[in-house]
Amino acid sequence: MLDNHLHRFCGGRYQRAVETVTIRVSGMSAEVQRELYRCMKCNDEQRTVEQRELAERAAVDRIRAEHALLLPKEIRQLRESIGVTPAQLGELLYGTPRGIVEGWERGRYLQNRETDALLRSLRDRETLERRAAKAGVTLPTPADAAPAAVPDSTAP
Repeated sequence: MLDNHLHRFCGGRYQRAVETVTIRVSGMSAEVQRELYRCMKCNDEQRTVEQRELAERAAVDRIRAEHALLLPKEIRQLRESIGVTPAQLGELLYGTPRGIVEGWERGRYLQNRETDALLRSLRDRETLERRAAKAGVTLPTPADAAPAAVPDSTAP
């Protein structure tokens, strides 16, 4: 984008460069490489929105892998498997707003380690029922969550 463009203040040219940055997300951090454009004459640095977003995505991916955090699709699958809405899952997680839960499921936000552990704990039915009772969330019965197969009435 800015590669080889003229820096209007000093007359130098921008070239693509790489820097190592530490990006913090949800109380965790990761070191990643981020591209930028640097004027070869005066060392002025410019970063595009895309460069910043790519570095942040790389940091989130690295943090998720380093801490073995649930993936967005795993959070959605967990929620669906217990038969609750995003708003209800938020209530099970001590009043987390629905938008945050939806953000985790879409990969817009990264859950912290404590929230990840709490999400995983909901796989245990006793823990789930205890949290639901405290949060005032009505859970579907296990039969409602996974309906039994209906026998085929046309079979001989």
